[in-house]
Amino acid sequence: KLVHAHKIPMLGYLHKPVSPDKLSEIMSQWGASSSENKPQSNKKIYSAAELQSAIANHELINYYQPKVSVATGEVIGVETLVRWHHPVDGLVFPDHFIGIAEKNHLINELTTCVLTNALTQAKIWHENGLNLRVAINLSMDNLASLDFQDLVVNLVTQAGLSPQGIVLEVTESQVMGADARVPLEILTRLRLKRFHLSIDDFGTGHSSLAQLRDIPFDELKIDQSFVHRAWTDDTLRAIYDASLSVAKQLGMETVAEGVEDQHDWELLRQTGCDLAQGNFVSRPLQAANFSTWTEEWKNRVRNGLIADSV
Repeated sequence: KLVHAHKIPMLGYLHKPVSPDKLSEIMSQWGASSSENKPQSNKKIYSAAELQSAIANHELINYYQPKVSVATGEVIGVETLVRWHHPVDGLVFPDHFIGIAEKNHLINELTTCVLTNALTQAKIWHENGLNLRVAINLSMDNLASLDFQDLVVNLVTQAGLSPQGIVLEVTESQVMGADARVPLEILTRLRLKRFHLSIDDFGTGHSSLAQLRDIPFDELKIDQSFVHRAWTDDTLRAIYDASLSVAKQLGMETVAEGVEDQHDWELLRQTGCDLAQGNFVSRPLQAANFSTWTEEWKNRVRNGLIADSV
């Protein structure tokens, strides 16, 4: 972790006692990985004006990553993930512009854009017989004013959708600020109006259990850093099991993020996790590709992805 934090290329690691053959094997990789030592290009910094123009020009496009039932393979819902289709730079990911939106008081405008587009798509899916739960990520800055609650309720009402079909995801490390009164009131009001509330990236903050005590979440998303390879790492497995146990005891639905391969999937199946999300199921999709993926996923399930539990 320390090596990666310092962005130092790492060829591998050795166990004691060190074997000369193993050392030679690792050293032989140096040529193949020398490209990793090339300076990384600096992340482009966009201005608030560029982002505001992108919002106005409808350059922000929603992608949707499916969430599926581990027990049955049924497609339960999607998480909305916004991307910037930049006319020059191509596909720009949220880590390049969400911080800019938050610093320049554009986050409510951005979230409104994402939410409106997601609700429009949810309505289309609903009319086509796909009753999917659609999740939208919220920023703490969205929860700074009680007006935000009215905005969410009004947009869902105008779209003709039920609040039960909308999941509002809040990143755990962001939830509790110095003054949690307004965020707590907004989230409580939304929960009372039957919206689902999800605590995202569970276990990565500093007061996870306090969040569960104070805020009426009904879905817990186990962070991908505790899911992928938990089947082979005792430390990860212990954290995964503890998170799953807490959620079950509190009557919360569990979503495992970062499910990357068959081994991850089998761990979820064996431990009784409710929902899975990750590249093993599907990468984030544009809405136009969702129907094709759905058929492909159904074929995977029919061809034995869901093993008998007997």
